[in-house]
Amino acid sequence: MDSASNPYGFGSHERADWAADLDVKVGEPAEYIYFVGCAASFDERNQKVARSTISLLKEAGLDVGILGMQEGCSGDPARRAGNEFLFQMLAETNMMTFQELGVKRIVASCPHCFHTLGKEYGDYGGDELEVFHHSEILAKLQEEGKLPQVEKNDRSVTFHDPCYLGRIGGVMEEPRSVIGGVDVETENHGQDSFCCGAGGAQMWMEEDADKRVNVIRAAELAETGCDTVAVGCPFCSIMVKDGLDAVGAEMEVMDVAEILWEQIVSRDADIHEQYQKK
Repeated sequence: MDSASNPYGFGSHERADWAADLDVKVGEPAEYIYFVGCAASFDERNQKVARSTISLLKEAGLDVGILGMQEGCSGDPARRAGNEFLFQMLAETNMMTFQELGVKRIVASCPHCFHTLGKEYGDYGGDELEVFHHSEILAKLQEEGKLPQVEKNDRSVTFHDPCYLGRIGGVMEEPRSVIGGVDVETENHGQDSFCCGAGGAQMWMEEDADKRVNVIRAAELAETGCDTVAVGCPFCSIMVKDGLDAVGAEMEVMDVAEILWEQIVSRDADIHEQYQKK
């Protein structure tokens, strides 16, 4: 974190590699900046979420860009792990970048970034920032007719509420709206949802408990009988998938942006080919 500005240890020059073949502004002023976050920048599975998100925003006609190598970790893992000094350094550096590019509106597909940028950057000059979770923007664009509604098919879907999005952030209806509603809710959902096990920087630590939190949550999700778990957080995606594997449940885990983008690309083979390209 100290040297690479991300918990994965990759170089900053690799932050925008996932978007190398996409026509997207990098390090340039734009009406909306998509703050990709460390997971979607460096984790191969979550890079597909970033590709879906930026593609949807562009499909809707938004003037959107990414920061590329100028983006640093929001500082969430550092602060949750107790390294306040590192958090302050990361926050100040990111705010300097925002100010240089005139950033006013930020879209984040990571609820940890969404919360940290929107609620904890005030002391560093971020009071005027408008920070949105990607589900909020996507739902709004659907309402405006700039993106299609998700049509129901044979897929049955449940939704896992990320802690920083639902219980803490109060964003619960938008992600469900983006995917056209939920077929079956888990026993614990919405304000009473159950953590995936990654919170409090636990994503980067070994869990000593007899039964892992993500396994407990995965069992709840499996009980719905659905074939797909929709998520709105990169860490939840990883933890839920690992938990489902542990309990032997054959459920697909997809971000809400992926579900919406899948519907669009299914109508256009050329776009689908670009999305799959690596």
